[in-house]
Amino acid sequence: AIKEAKGLLTVAAVRAGVTYWTIWKYSKDYPSVAKAIEESKEGLLDLAEAKLYQEINSGNMTAIIFYLKTQGKKRGYIERVEQTGIDGAPIKHENQVNFSLNIKDVERTILIANDLDIKPEMVGEIENSPNTPLLPSHTDS
Repeated sequence: AIKEAKGLLTVAAVRAGVTYWTIWKYSKDYPSVAKAIEESKEGLLDLAEAKLYQEINSGNMTAIIFYLKTQGKKRGYIERVEQTGIDGAPIKHENQVNFSLNIKDVERTILIANDLDIKPEMVGEIENSPNTPLLPSHTDS
C-alpha cells in the first residue's frame, strides 16, 4: 500500500484499511516500513523531476526559471533583496545607537565589578555618582 501510494501515508492507510497513525507508528517501530516510505517518496520525487525536465524541454519558461533559481545558484541564478538606505548608504534607524568598546575598558569594568561583587552594568552608575569613593584602578602598569 505504501509503494502504491508513493509514500503518501494517508492514501496508504486507506488502501491498507488502517489509520494514518497506525502506519506512522509502524514506521517508527519497524525499519522496513520506514525504508519503504522513504523509497516511495524518493520515487515520487524522481517522477516530479522527470516531469519538470519534460517541461523544461518543451520550453516552459516557468519551469526553466524555477530550475535555474533552485539549481543554478552557483552560476548566479539567484534572487536576493538587498536593503540599503538612500543611495546605498547604511539603513539608519530612529533609535540607532552607535558605540565602540575598548577591550581594556571592558576588562577593567569586569574586574571592578568582581572586586565590589556587583553587576558590571552598575560600575558606570557608581563611577558617575558624585559621592563615589575611589574605585580600584585596575590600570596597566
